Amino acid sequence: MLNLNEIHKPTTLADALQFLQQPGAIALAGGTQLLANKRDDVRAVVDLSALGLAYIRERDGAVIIGAMTPLAGIAESPILRALANGAVAQAAHRSAASILRNQATSAGTLIAEPDGVLAVALLALDARVTVVRKEPRTVALADFLSMREHLLMTKVTSVMALVTEIAVPLTNPRASLQTVARTPSDKPIVCVVASARIEILRAAQNDKVARDVRIALGGVGDIAIRAGASEKMLEAQSLNDALIDQAARLASQDLMPRDDFRGSAEYRREMAVVLTRRAVNELRA
Repeated sequence: MLNLNEIHKPTTLADALQFLQQPGAIALAGGTQLLANKRDDVRAVVDLSALGLAYIRERDGAVIIGAMTPLAGIAESPILRALANGAVAQAAHRSAASILRNQATSAGTLIAEPDGVLAVALLALDARVTVVRKEPRTVALADFLSMREHLLMTKVTSVMALVTEIAVPLTNPRASLQTVARTPSDKPIVCVVASARIEILRAAQNDKVARDVRIALGGVGDIAIRAGASEKMLEAQSLNDALIDQAARLASQDLMPRDDFRGSAEYRREMAVVLTRRAVNELRA
């Protein structure tokens, strides 16, 4: 259970970061993960709801998602539904049950579920994350996830920073989200998002090649990952069955998925192949 002594509700980022320096203080976004974990080491929460970070807007060639934007807002956003076949909006919808989507936030979900479907969709679309410590710093989502994992592995918990924005480039590639779950309403056990621009070389011969191929996988490691070797194999190629099958099998190599009650490592590895094949195949439809 939480043993709270203080609740802070700052109106500036500077104040929020200052409050987070206190021993036992933790940021409160949607609160879904904090309550579920029932941590007994938390003495103070810093409520971020008054920082004005709940928005979705276009800026500088990207869709900007504020860190406190609820998943429901992402799932229902006309901008995100139109972007990349709605992959980010679909991912937000699949990230939580309907009763929690109005509470769980974009940044909170990324941090709590770094291998989840929202992280996978954003990773496949080259999203970037703005993090504020003393000054704002924007990094690729892949780097942000790796940095978070490194801090946990080295048990460094004193680095206080806040995510303020997530930026998704408005390049609007074709994208496909594929998942497997125990039931249609459950969170995915394994998920894959593939994206690419399909370039027509000769319309008469229906000659098309894939450009800027991105394949991201979740549920097969501690964080969402990119299948770099598979992306290189498909880049500037015509997507045919044999090539797609090779790329899908390559995507599962070197994976080290966990075993748990939702799926064995062997099952997760095989689903990575199946879902990658489906996702890339859908790009050429």
